[in-house]
Amino acid sequence: MFGELSGGQRQRLLFALALCGDPDILFLDEPTVGLDVESRRLLWEEIHKLIARGKTVLLTTHYMEEADALADRVVVINRGQIIAEGTPAEIKASTAGRRIRCVSSLDIETVRALTGVIEVRRDRDALEIRAASAEPILRELLMRDPGLSGIEVSSAGLEEAFLALTSTNNTTV
Repeated sequence: MFGELSGGQRQRLLFALALCGDPDILFLDEPTVGLDVESRRLLWEEIHKLIARGKTVLLTTHYMEEADALADRVVVINRGQIIAEGTPAEIKASTAGRRIRCVSSLDIETVRALTGVIEVRRDRDALEIRAASAEPILRELLMRDPGLSGIEVSSAGLEEAFLALTSTNNTTV
């Protein structure tokens, strides 16, 4: 009958079986593959409950959102080598910096030349800028472009940090 289950049903059954003996440590390899959004969130809640009960969960995943939501500590492994480890916040802060999105009349090359800018790309009518620190870049942009609008500043995510780490090491994902 297991072979007749959908991918999501299999994942849920395998998770239930893993919990049967009330283990102190649980190893989960890509536990949300094949799950719909609601099932994935429910599984995340169950993992949080296990951790709150003092259980240890070792999770392997390619989904950075999942790692960010669930992990107390993250180890980034690329080609069999550990290239970073720490809390999700530490990894994001050490590599990814801040993300600025804005509508500007400035061209990409002008923005790219600003001190502190790591990367710039155009996304439809907006610029997406990655920088170590947002405030100095924003001050400069406002001085150079009084019509600057649609300003959004956010921390870069774990996915951006992962990409920065793996590209820094000249390796492929």
